[in-house]
Amino acid sequence: MYWNILKRDIKRKKTMNVILLLFTILAAVFVASGLNNVVTVMNGTDYFFEKAGIKDYVLFTQNGDGGVEQILKTSGCVKDYSMEKCIWGTNGDVTYQGEKLKVKNNTLLIQSLDTTQFHYFLEDNQELTEIADGEIYITAGSFARNDMHVGDTIRIQMKNTDKTFRVAGEIKDALLGSDLMGNTRFLLSENDFKAYEADKSLEPYLGRIFQVETDDTGTLSAELASATNILFSSERATIRLSYVMDMILAMLVLVLSICLIIVSFVILKFVITFSIREEFREIGVMKAIGIRNAKIRRLYIVKYLAMAIVGGIVGFFVSIPFGNLLIASVSKKMVLGNEGGYLFNAIGVLAVIGLMVGFAYLCTGKVRKLTPVDAIRNGQTGERYHKKTIYRLSKSRARTPFYMALNDILSAPRRFITIVLPFFICSVFMLGVVMVTSTMQSKSMITCFGKESDIYITDPKMMKTVLVDKDQEPVLQENYQAIADELEAAGMPVDKVSMEVWYKYACEANGKLYSVLFQQNTETHTTDYTYEKGTPPQNAYEIAITPMIADQLGVEIGDTVTIDFGTEKRDCVVTALFQTMNQLGKVGRLHEEAPTSMKYSTTMPGFQVDFSDHPDEKEIRTRVKKIKELYGITGVFDAAGYCVDCMGVGDTMDTVCLLLLAITGIVVILVTVLMERSFISTEHGQIALLKAIGFSNRSIFWWHVIRFMLVAGFAEILAVVLTRPITKLWCDPIWAMMGATNVDYYFSPVRIILIYPGIVLAITWIAVSVTAFHIRRIRGTDIVNVE
Repeated sequence: MYWNILKRDIKRKKTMNVILLLFTILAAVFVASGLNNVVTVMNGTDYFFEKAGIKDYVLFTQNGDGGVEQILKTSGCVKDYSMEKCIWGTNGDVTYQGEKLKVKNNTLLIQSLDTTQFHYFLEDNQELTEIADGEIYITAGSFARNDMHVGDTIRIQMKNTDKTFRVAGEIKDALLGSDLMGNTRFLLSENDFKAYEADKSLEPYLGRIFQVETDDTGTLSAELASATNILFSSERATIRLSYVMDMILAMLVLVLSICLIIVSFVILKFVITFSIREEFREIGVMKAIGIRNAKIRRLYIVKYLAMAIVGGIVGFFVSIPFGNLLIASVSKKMVLGNEGGYLFNAIGVLAVIGLMVGFAYLCTGKVRKLTPVDAIRNGQTGERYHKKTIYRLSKSRARTPFYMALNDILSAPRRFITIVLPFFICSVFMLGVVMVTSTMQSKSMITCFGKESDIYITDPKMMKTVLVDKDQEPVLQENYQAIADELEAAGMPVDKVSMEVWYKYACEANGKLYSVLFQQNTETHTTDYTYEKGTPPQNAYEIAITPMIADQLGVEIGDTVTIDFGTEKRDCVVTALFQTMNQLGKVGRLHEEAPTSMKYSTTMPGFQVDFSDHPDEKEIRTRVKKIKELYGITGVFDAAGYCVDCMGVGDTMDTVCLLLLAITGIVVILVTVLMERSFISTEHGQIALLKAIGFSNRSIFWWHVIRFMLVAGFAEILAVVLTRPITKLWCDPIWAMMGATNVDYYFSPVRIILIYPGIVLAITWIAVSVTAFHIRRIRGTDIVNVE
């Protein structure tokens, strides 16, 4: 009996059932793939790090080891350590097809596979164990960035050593492969590496990579603060966070899955309510002959259980390739492991089936309200004790289709919530991601990386002298003056050239030793920066720190921290808290007069140029081009470009925005077709009556189209208005993980008000217009068939 009823229902409501089935499949696909991807990526970093052999603490040096090895040998908290040699270079040292190689942040390092302690993996996740002489392997992502292929040749010319290599493939590099780390690693054979190592002119570029096994990374970091020439040092947990953007992308898919489930439930409730309202006569008759509520409800549950099972099975198989597609960019640079296999896909599908059937059972509760009398009275009581709408025909000056459309909405607003909710949920999430992307691509986040300047120069060609000769204090000032003179000569009046130099110093707080990374720009004032709490440091005995450093040291504003500057120890008072995304928020800021020494510098992000004539954004972009041509470099940015370069995921987020737009478009089409077909079915008698008294197809068509567009427009306006507060709810915790506690979101009117809502409304217009053409099939004579 159930099977016969199910077959008749499917034949009678093909469009409605097909759309509901599609929503079920969509929900199953996204939940299954999203859940599996989140588990895979979140656990995949640990899995990848274990296979790659990354230990508890990693550090890089340049121009020797800076005394690091001696510290490791004598440290009481070091269980074991390894050391390997590397050579630091820039993209200017590598030529591919006659041009500089395009790399993530212009910095690269060369190593021999034979002496490395790390494990590297090929595209098929097999470990790389051997490299022939004359061959080279490059960090994953280089092929796509340079349109490179296996078998191509690249030339590495450093000082007196010039060699050409055959590209043998890409490697998955756990330590440097993330977007936030972004250094490109070249792996050579032992013989090829020794050719560069033997070049005496390359000694300043010769570095060390140390891996340390320890249970006390905090004490070790403090002990290493006295070492010099350290370019980077961090514990494994922090390096793991460098993959945070990949984790975020996986989480976005899961959040999208939740949105689609909510949309599916809204549609399911509408379909069930519509079916019960349409089948009042059958339900009334069944009750009249003694069939109980539970059995009638079971008839509906069988249908939706069958639909959920079919949708779940299809969704399960589709979720596997779809999930792989979503994390394709991640799997290209990571060895992802998931012990559960496709178990999480199955769990996601079962959850969708269970939720759908349970929700369907709740929705069929309306069956209890119907009585045999309803079958006689056409499901209506004929009684109404309140005004239907405040919008009166006598007060309206609108054309008939517009009046009828607006009157319908105001008379029965609950009827149109089914349209508003799916449009709003998908749109507000999509616009939120658009806002986050716009924020990443604007200069509103510049305070998370330092002080806003007109132009930033990060090209390694400009930085090389400073990095090599950093033991000589006057070198930095000489570079400032040289750049200023050259820009002045090119017609660009310079106010000042400066740089945010990062230093690592040992600090003592509450009787414990720590190693803290500090930023200092001697050409600016601490009052030029933005602070979240407190007052800027006023002298060399005051500092500002981030909330993460405050938690690490156990101090607050007003507390004292003892800093060992190498030549002297100073008690410095914490006067302010600030936010930064540098080092994931684990840095402090020194006063410009603090007694720093370049000997303890670790990183120099780039030169900052401020012009004295205060150019506008258009002129700044023009000067960016002029500086690129003047020096023959590419790493020159305005403030917005510098933020994009620091974040490194702008292109990926643009792709996510397009994906969400496509999914929103699919949801909009399905909801529009479903709702409009149900409206036409419900209003069949009204349409026939309107045609009988002389209304044209055109007027009735515009009545339906305008009504739908008004509701869709309201949903989009609501989404635009609530985009910022809702985005802050789900995105602020993500920024906090990266060190930014108070992000100023950039609201792009063109993208958030015009382009994306405009596309959604255009899709709605097309879908409702095509569906509304079914009105032509209804004739005025059909009124005699309406019961």
